[in-house]
Amino acid sequence: MKVIPPAAIFPAVLAAVLLPALAGCGDFWQNPGGTSTGTTPSTTTLSTSSSSITAGGTVTLSATVSPSAATGSVTFLNNGTSIGTGTLSAGTASYVATFSSAGTETLTAEYSGDSTYASSTSSAVSVTVTAAASGASVPAFLSSVVAARQTNLVLDPANQWSVSADSHLHNVAGIVISNGTVENIDGDGHCVYYSGNAYFAAGPQTSSGASDANGVYELSGGGYLAPEGTAHLDCE
Repeated sequence: MKVIPPAAIFPAVLAAVLLPALAGCGDFWQNPGGTSTGTTPSTTTLSTSSSSITAGGTVTLSATVSPSAATGSVTFLNNGTSIGTGTLSAGTASYVATFSSAGTETLTAEYSGDSTYASSTSSAVSVTVTAAASGASVPAFLSSVVAARQTNLVLDPANQWSVSADSHLHNVAGIVISNGTVENIDGDGHCVYYSGNAYFAAGPQTSSGASDANGVYELSGGGYLAPEGTAHLDCE
């Protein structure tokens, strides 16, 4: 019978016993075929070039990862959905975002980590997007259904817009409400319909009270500011 020297048996036994055990220790052992990030903590901070823009405008998102020796990429998210990525250079990464719709964007930055530094996520930063003015191209009234989906109107809170016929818009901003009536739109009995959102002069506000619970507001001079499709309004 051939006798196998103990020196030949020991390495095989050691490998059979220790390697499976070590494979279960994620912080200590990494299977050569897998990937992992480091364990040194990192922090990610997000800043924006502006906290308020008009719809269609851009804002630069800048992520700073500490320690600055960290490498890899940063993912920028809006309400939890990725909108772009940036590669770290000297601890910073940036992305230029465009927001086409009025509202409040809640932004975060996620650092993916590298072989030394662990991943990290920034605190949320908000950017307010207001309706974009269509400028001098906005006629006195708009009756086209196509215009209802394309035209944003920013009103001057100090001056009244006189409506000469039923009008259709997308977003309407700069609305001044006094005693339940829109003071800076003279409806003259006509209706102004919007397919997007209506914003008060001080910024986006929620509806309050029974008269505007459905986004319908009375206009100075008669008529209504109301969402597209609102039925049973007394409009001339």
